[in-house]
Amino acid sequence: MTTRRERRRNLRLPAVPEQVQDPTVPWSEVLRRRVYLTALAFGVPVLLMVWVLQLGESRPDPYVLYAHPLLLIMCAWAVGWLLRGRPLRVAEQVVFACNVTAVLAQSLFTALTPGAPILDLSSSTYWMLVALSILAFLMFGTRRAGLLTAVNYLLCVAFPWAALLARGEGSLAANTSLLRVQLTCAAILILLFGLAWYRARFLQERSERLTLFHLAHTDPLTGLPNRRALYPAVDGLLVATPQGKAGSVILLDLDHFKRINDTYGHNVGDDVLIYTAALLRSALRDSDTVGRWGGEEFLITLPDTDTLGATRVAQRLRRLMHNTAQPPVGQVTASLGVATCEPGDDLRVLTARADAAMYEAKQQGRNRVVVAHRDAFAEPGLLSPPTLTLWGEEVG
Repeated sequence: MTTRRERRRNLRLPAVPEQVQDPTVPWSEVLRRRVYLTALAFGVPVLLMVWVLQLGESRPDPYVLYAHPLLLIMCAWAVGWLLRGRPLRVAEQVVFACNVTAVLAQSLFTALTPGAPILDLSSSTYWMLVALSILAFLMFGTRRAGLLTAVNYLLCVAFPWAALLARGEGSLAANTSLLRVQLTCAAILILLFGLAWYRARFLQERSERLTLFHLAHTDPLTGLPNRRALYPAVDGLLVATPQGKAGSVILLDLDHFKRINDTYGHNVGDDVLIYTAALLRSALRDSDTVGRWGGEEFLITLPDTDTLGATRVAQRLRRLMHNTAQPPVGQVTASLGVATCEPGDDLRVLTARADAAMYEAKQQGRNRVVVAHRDAFAEPGLLSPPTLTLWGEEVG
């Protein structure tokens, strides 16, 4: 026996455009790609300027002289890779590996240069390490990025002190400036780790809240907003009414749905509801809201739509339902009630008028649209009898 999820996945809806969607790039990946391109746009000129300045020195820094051209080549490759839309993960891993190699190479070069001023050569290494750590926290999880940062930091600290000890200059008193730079770098890296940990927790809690909200406001079968989620949409129409903005609702009920369940089984009945939900969603504007009101009933809110406009929408939906076969059931029709917001309406009054109109459509033979009009002003909470206008056609 197939599960509900499998039935939804296997259901074919050729007439519904929304059922065929092109895969899209996640928003977070688009944002990261832009951040990397911006960073490269600033980083390339800096690398090039430092390299050019070193060329004019009488004793240029060998690391800058030979490593910066390689880093510029890497940056040019990364820019081309990102602009072509190639996989972001590959670019991240290549850039990260190259920068780790550069940081460790600079630190090791400092240790191996005899008589070189350790602080002058190693201070820039720690700022590169900070930038590298930010990249690690963007690429990897908090724990993995923290571990990589800690390992790189310890190596960058160990190399200069090993060189000082080898020279017999390893006393703390004589190297307070180097120690201060290293401790400052450690404090910044710890702060980065704390921010990354807080961000991860915040995103996790936000995801959990969004999941709970989705579960509380989404119909699990059709994926449409449920009755609770429709209340704010209806309230939005009622709030706009005193401002002179028209708003209408359509209450749609599938005809003879119990007969479908009795004849074909509840699994097929579920498929009909899923198909109908997709059909309605594909036929409405982005500003409209369609949700499952209960059972086989669907409520549609139409902002900035008067009675005539709502009637046209309802007739279009009725014809769409009438002309779209749903295997194995075949033709599935619907009865629709239309109600337009009027001054003094509240949610109960408005939906009750739509419900009365929909019930009248049932009484008149189904597969039709009925529009509810109200002659007199009704106080909120008091339902005045609607005047019903019939639209549609008899069915045998």
